[in-house]
Amino acid sequence: MKKILHFLIAVGMYIALFRFVLYKAVGNDFEFDIYIDYSQLVLKGWISTILISISALLLSLVVGLVLYMMSNSKILFLRYMAEFHKTIIFGVPLLVIIIAAYYYIGDAFNIDNKFTVGVITLALYTGAYIADIYRGAIESVHVRQWQAAKMFGFNKYQTYRYIIFPQVIMSILPPLTGQLALLIKGSALLSYIAFDEFFNVITTTQASTFAYAEGYIILAVGYLIMTVPLLFVIRLLEKRFNYRGV
Repeated sequence: MKKILHFLIAVGMYIALFRFVLYKAVGNDFEFDIYIDYSQLVLKGWISTILISISALLLSLVVGLVLYMMSNSKILFLRYMAEFHKTIIFGVPLLVIIIAAYYYIGDAFNIDNKFTVGVITLALYTGAYIADIYRGAIESVHVRQWQAAKMFGFNKYQTYRYIIFPQVIMSILPPLTGQLALLIKGSALLSYIAFDEFFNVITTTQASTFAYAEGYIILAVGYLIMTVPLLFVIRLLEKRFNYRGV
């Protein structure tokens, strides 16, 4: 009961702060009904963001694992390729990469589908960070675990499949949650290539209706609806793995 009370107080304080700021900015003249005429367009943009985010999330997990494997490969040029890719990703803003990927790289390879370019770009970007998450989690496994696997005759695949990955799942969930949430929010930058995702649809609607404050509120609520369930799912998985002793 006490925990619920403190939770309600915290929520109430945030609501009061936002209400005060909005009142000072626009008063009580909210006109959300303007967006009713654009509701189908807004919903379509929101669904597009969900679809591109889910696709990029799944692909980024694979990209991160591949980059980790390349970084630990015995083949030298694969290690250099992985490090070169991560260096570019860590040093260049996502917006610049998206623009270059669509207007230059995509054009060079005759890829003009904005959804495809968006998914691949977001996955390659986030995958570089996820590769380091994999590395930190896998390297935290005690060396004796590797020695035991070798002693029992496990090959590399069996070692990762049956010994390493079951132990690292718990340790990668918290940082993985942050990266996945950042990917969803980073999808808003696809508006710079005129992809009709949530952010682009709202800003286009704002230009037509001049209802800017209402649009930003809808944006905030829309992204929260996407990211909050993700956080809850990850926490449920953490509790489940803790319960099972993974």
